[in-house]
Amino acid sequence: MTDREEYIEKVALFYEKYGLTKMAGRILGCLISSDTDNNSFNDLQETLKASKGSISGSINLLLSQDMIEKHMISGDRKTYYRISRKSLKDYTESRYRSVIEFKEILNAGIIFNDSPNSENYKNVKLILRYFEFLEEELPSLKIKWEQQNGKM
Repeated sequence: MTDREEYIEKVALFYEKYGLTKMAGRILGCLISSDTDNNSFNDLQETLKASKGSISGSINLLLSQDMIEKHMISGDRKTYYRISRKSLKDYTESRYRSVIEFKEILNAGIIFNDSPNSENYKNVKLILRYFEFLEEELPSLKIKWEQQNGKM
């Protein structure tokens, strides 16, 4: 197995942990490690040695989640795929929303604990404070990023 093939498999296993199929992860690994952003369906199929159905289904999944985007080249009838910059912004925003939602879940659940001196209460309270901290700090990190790198 080549170094690139090993990398693609690592990416596949990483994304599998977060709910994507291995093939979708392999496509992401392939696009990330490519030396071009002009990867056609056939390029992906050839690199990954996978069936048309497997590639097609995974491409559609990744497109629907805005993780990849398709584009055309003038004068060429093929469709090409690349990693979507929008995916970074969407991913970051969804994680921020999940921080807020989880903080609300913790707040709603801690009221059932009648023992503020119990270890469980202390643990949940610590986690709650951490998520409150994240909720407060993440927007300033986004602003700092945009000042240094421009908007996503």
